[in-house]
Amino acid sequence: MAIQVITMDLLGRGTHTDPRHGCNVLELASVLAGERWSTSPQSVHPALATAAETVNDLLTDDRKRLLVPLAPWLPGTNSADPRIWPAVASACIRATLASVPGPDQPRLLAELNRARELFVLAGSASGGRHEHRTRRRDRQWVLNASRSALLQVAASADPEAADAALCQALVECINQCRRLADQEAVDPLLPLADCPQRLQVRPRTVWSPGCDWMEQGYQPITDPLPASAPATPRRKVPDQQSAATERARQAVRDSHRIRGRPGRGDQRPHGHIRVP
Repeated sequence: MAIQVITMDLLGRGTHTDPRHGCNVLELASVLAGERWSTSPQSVHPALATAAETVNDLLTDDRKRLLVPLAPWLPGTNSADPRIWPAVASACIRATLASVPGPDQPRLLAELNRARELFVLAGSASGGRHEHRTRRRDRQWVLNASRSALLQVAASADPEAADAALCQALVECINQCRRLADQEAVDPLLPLADCPQRLQVRPRTVWSPGCDWMEQGYQPITDPLPASAPATPRRKVPDQQSAATERARQAVRDSHRIRGRPGRGDQRPHGHIRVP
């Protein structure tokens, strides 16, 4: 059966129904993680997914491929540690502080202080119903603050400098998640010329998270497919035992001819030679 191969363009803005229309950095991460095709992979922390999606859409079209080396580091960050939420917001706000002019500094410093307070509270959370409602509200603040900060980074400088600052902000968000999971920090940035433009994938079915049905997913093709060769009929080569038996039978037929007895090649209806 022929293997269906899809050439997926890297990367694009917004969401895509399938790889034939391209992908963004989160959809690429879902493929690399072996999950269903989605812009919200289960293995990527929601706060980090928000930052990655925002950066993906804010980068200029010819530099979105700078995120391709970052995509493999997004899966595996969906830790239950509540400190990840304010840590991601802090990374985005710090990137903005380094880019925006002076008049916005006091507001950004206030937001950074709030993120630090949430980080301390998350580290000493004791649970409880009222605290859960507060934590959910704080999570929404983190998402809004992260988007707002990254938008300011994109608007604060020329496109090339803004793209570099956005990529670095996402690297810092990834490393914040890795540090809280006791993992080594990474710096997976590459020059644009080294970032691939396309990736070949093949369809696969995956289990839907928490459900008992299958959904559409894709897996990357890392090795080139073997070239298909035309089918040629195989020559039948007799084994050694068959060849030896045939030689023995031929010797018996020859000896019978020498003695004037009919061989198998010239048998008559009234005669029969049994050849061992």
